[in-house]
Amino acid sequence: MIERMLRRVRRRSGDGEVSPELDRLLAGAMAAKDYPARVEWLRSAVRWIEKDLRGPDDADGIARAHTRLRFLLQVGERDSDGGQAVRATLDSLLADLDIEHLIAVGAIPRRAGFTTELYERCMAKVLPQPDFRLEPEVLATTLLGEPATAAWINRLPADDARRLARLMIGPLTAAQLDDELGAAMLTLASEAQAVGLASEMRRRFADTSALTSPFGRLVAAVEAFLASRDDVARAELEQTVDDCVALLATVHARHAETGVSVDLIYRGDRTRAQLQRVRAIARWMSGGEAQQVLRDVMLAVRLEARSRGVRALLRENFGLLSRRIAERNAETGEHYIALTRAQYRRMLVASAGGGALIAIAVYLKFLIAGAHMAPFWEGFFASLNYAGVFVLIALAHFTVATKQPAMTAPALAAHMRELERPEDIDGLVAESAALVRSQVASVFGNLMAVAPVVLAVAALWWLAFGNGPLGEAKARAVLHDHSILGPSFIFAAYTGVLLWLSGLFAGWADNAFTVRRLHAALATNRRLVQRLGVDGARQRADWWRDNIAALAGNIGLGVLLGLTPMVWDFFGLDLEVRHVTLSTGQLAVAVFSLGTASLATATFWMAVAGIALIGALNVGVSFALALRVAMRAVSISPTNRARVYSGIRRHLLTHPGDFIWPPADRPAVAGAVS
Repeated sequence: MIERMLRRVRRRSGDGEVSPELDRLLAGAMAAKDYPARVEWLRSAVRWIEKDLRGPDDADGIARAHTRLRFLLQVGERDSDGGQAVRATLDSLLADLDIEHLIAVGAIPRRAGFTTELYERCMAKVLPQPDFRLEPEVLATTLLGEPATAAWINRLPADDARRLARLMIGPLTAAQLDDELGAAMLTLASEAQAVGLASEMRRRFADTSALTSPFGRLVAAVEAFLASRDDVARAELEQTVDDCVALLATVHARHAETGVSVDLIYRGDRTRAQLQRVRAIARWMSGGEAQQVLRDVMLAVRLEARSRGVRALLRENFGLLSRRIAERNAETGEHYIALTRAQYRRMLVASAGGGALIAIAVYLKFLIAGAHMAPFWEGFFASLNYAGVFVLIALAHFTVATKQPAMTAPALAAHMRELERPEDIDGLVAESAALVRSQVASVFGNLMAVAPVVLAVAALWWLAFGNGPLGEAKARAVLHDHSILGPSFIFAAYTGVLLWLSGLFAGWADNAFTVRRLHAALATNRRLVQRLGVDGARQRADWWRDNIAALAGNIGLGVLLGLTPMVWDFFGLDLEVRHVTLSTGQLAVAVFSLGTASLATATFWMAVAGIALIGALNVGVSFALALRVAMRAVSISPTNRARVYSGIRRHLLTHPGDFIWPPADRPAVAGAVS
């Protein structure tokens, strides 16, 4: 029967050159009697149109796609059996779909919370696709979400765009289509208004009054436009939408004051998308060209396809949080950069104090390992050891060299935002040299303090017990474990990652403290005020505000260093941590226990080379990761990055000493950057 119908199509069209692919396509339209078959037919039609299209830049392929589409449109517009089958298939499919839902929801973030949206997107990756009749935006994304598809649709001539729109809209009258568009517009405006007038959003706006907020006028402006459809009402609606978008933009400008709430930023992005859709619908209802409407639709499809990806969600939302963390760490990192010789000497003293206290962690580590506890408890007490010592160092205002790069890299990236003048590059290069020499001073101070303190404690041990702190087998194992020929470089790079993560913990904690307004909560806490008085409670709140980042970063680093090796061991991976200051202290204890004769062995010097490599990887990996995140957070252009790197290489060749010791005659130049 289908073959007879196809022969009639050929006779009525007068075209005997219908391709076999189109034969099959028309046969599929005639046989599509239910919803799944109609969806599959539409997929087949799109595949046939773009079967030779190799990509969005394939001009010849796009031209062939346009030719095939014109032929399909020609068939669909005729009163033949094939044309009637094509129109009936599209009409039935359109009747199955919720058009208002498609317009109001497609390409609009559907959840207000980041966590819920992440869960839904992960589930969408593993579960079967939903019923397209209930979620037509998924059907649009499935059919039209490829870049090549968007390319040939966007380049359709105006006449073909109008013909395609007529064929796709099918039986809907102009009044019915207006009703669907109007209902979608009112839904979008109502949801946007509810978010814009919510108290938690208004607290972050420049204009916090609900009475004067443009969101309060939004629904009324939509209703006025739907009632009159004239240019005056449309202009008033577009002005209201513009005012709402401008007010949403003030949320980003107040991040430093209010912190970054990912859920609220996500809610703001959803509202912004709804406002843009309201503007687009108003343009469609005011007689927009079919070609422009198709482009708007394809833009929505691309946004919908992008919004359904887990990677896009993580990149967009973590980018916001990374910016706040990078900015907070940049403020902290300024204190770790020695620009003058006086600051350099203070850096040496502070790092020497940190190295001396690290000696406590060295001996406690040996004590914990010697207790031969179960793996979890060994990791637990190792975490307490590291976290306690690092917190003690922070409260004593000392420094640990390897923790600085995670703070100083954002400080460097923050100064890359404006590099228009040559002197801007020179100042940034000078600060880069100051950053490197600050790391050199910190590492030198840490190592020059930890070794003598560890040896002094070992000497006291020998006087008390008549032997070294370690047995010979354990001491030789320490030398062997730190050899440059072993896996220390892997462990050191891994430790650099942990050091970078500790910097993120610090920034995250500071941001959470700001977002939740804990400073004001502590300063007005009834129990604190009763016990300490008003001034005392405020001072306590100030202390937490100034130290929360340091406490979180150091505690987080301690937990990571202590527990993660046990977690990896549970999965059968022998992944240890190698921290340059801790490793230097362990090496000093091992050498004391073996005696001075060990200094002449190749094993000792291999361990010394391993310590140098550990230090380089600890600092280098954590700095590189922190700088990469900070650059992305502050949107440094590739051109500016290349200019900075070129300037640093040039300065290294002409003034290599600046990277080790601060110049006496140029402190003001570098300081001008800050």
